[in-house]
Amino acid sequence: MKEILLVTGLPRSGTSLMMQILDKAGIEVLSDGKRESDISNPEGYYELEAVKKIVTNNSFLKEAVGKAVKIVAPLPLFIDQTLSYKVIFMKRSIDEVLKSQEIMLNKDQQSEREKFATIFSSHIDKTQRFFTDKKIPFIEMNYAQLIQNPEEEIARLVDFLEIDANKELMLSAIKPELYRNRNESK
Repeated sequence: MKEILLVTGLPRSGTSLMMQILDKAGIEVLSDGKRESDISNPEGYYELEAVKKIVTNNSFLKEAVGKAVKIVAPLPLFIDQTLSYKVIFMKRSIDEVLKSQEIMLNKDQQSEREKFATIFSSHIDKTQRFFTDKKIPFIEMNYAQLIQNPEEEIARLVDFLEIDANKELMLSAIKPELYRNRNESK
């Protein structure tokens, strides 16, 4: 793999799960382990501290060639465009994302949900438009679908990535019991 495999989406949209799946697929992940697992993400976050400074310094991306790195939306707008990418764009219901964040932060944000929903929708739209405009190939992976139809979704992912990986091992990263804070209608 000569490109960077970029995993993006809103925080709490399944980006850490996708990094776990890629790790099980044998793809090297670029993370530093500084953010430890916790009750909100018991399998780990797979984050890289340098990503937080991407707006002013994206040089860490040179180390990501041939690896997977997680960069939540809208930060991919600041990637080094001289490098090649394939993107996995995690999608999840905005209501579920907001509910999950409220629980993780132990903070009732009911009064500001509409404002946050608007901001988050804008982040998704800008990021997706950026990939489209720059002709960066991406696949949308819906978190709920990944949990409900894991074999089908993993097969789509493997096809997109054009890799030969152990799908059973990749599937072992998916733990339906960790799909919490879901919409009642699902």
